[in-house]
Amino acid sequence: MVQKPKSDKSRSVQDRFDSARAQIDVTQFTAYREFLKHLYDQIKTGRKSYSYVRFATDLGLSTSNALWLVLTMRRDLSEASAQKIATALSMSHESRKYFMLLVRHNNARDPSQRESYMKELVVLKSQHFTDSGNDEHTLEFFQEWYHPVLREMVALDEFKPDPDWINERLFLRLLPKQIERSLELLQKLDLIRFDDNRQRFVSTGEQLFPSRKAGPLAAVRFHQKACENARESVTAVPSHRRDLNVMTLSISDEAAQKLKAIFHKACEEAMALESQPQARSEVYQINVQLFALTRKAPGTKNET
Repeated sequence: MVQKPKSDKSRSVQDRFDSARAQIDVTQFTAYREFLKHLYDQIKTGRKSYSYVRFATDLGLSTSNALWLVLTMRRDLSEASAQKIATALSMSHESRKYFMLLVRHNNARDPSQRESYMKELVVLKSQHFTDSGNDEHTLEFFQEWYHPVLREMVALDEFKPDPDWINERLFLRLLPKQIERSLELLQKLDLIRFDDNRQRFVSTGEQLFPSRKAGPLAAVRFHQKACENARESVTAVPSHRRDLNVMTLSISDEAAQKLKAIFHKACEEAMALESQPQARSEVYQINVQLFALTRKAPGTKNET
């Protein structure tokens, strides 16, 4: 039986699918829904008729609204469906493993499970940095809460690289080996250096900016650790040494954008205050968080 050649229209859609599949790297995402939505948007560009049903078919799934329900967070993607998608996208072994870990991490409800999957994601991601050791070190920096803390402690006037001195100043204690490895990491990243004249570590004043490769996962990991510190501070830090405020508001998207601008301005002012000449005796952490607790109604633009 002679197969009919594909029409120009079908070939065009297939070309867009193949092109998007080749250009989009799943390891640059921290949520499988964002990856799939980005892939869909890329394919749909210039072809408005492309639908979620066709997208599901191209991904090897059934022609139903199940994928749309997944992308709008009304249903989780099953591992069986995730395997079909990985096959349809011709993912490499490493990309498939990363994608499957994303699905398990995003779908997990138990905090300890989510933490375990996140650690696996970080390890897998770091294995990709064969061309740049700095990317691997950057991801390691954001992996633990105490690396940024020790970096700031070095700037204290009376800092000593002695584990007993450091733990005496910290509310959350560290093992000597953790302190040693952290100081080594900070030197590799050129965030601190040893001053022979002063016989102590000093801050270099350099800033750490994650690369495009490490950035997304590093940002997620850093904020996770910062939130853990905030949680522990409720009971570990005396009330006169902390200021925690929580508000739950019902507002418009426009008002939310104005709040983000206010928070960004406050962070800029905090950084400007920190850069002024002053005696440095303490290390503080500032968390500014704004996040939605509700989803948009079905049919609303940008409902995810």
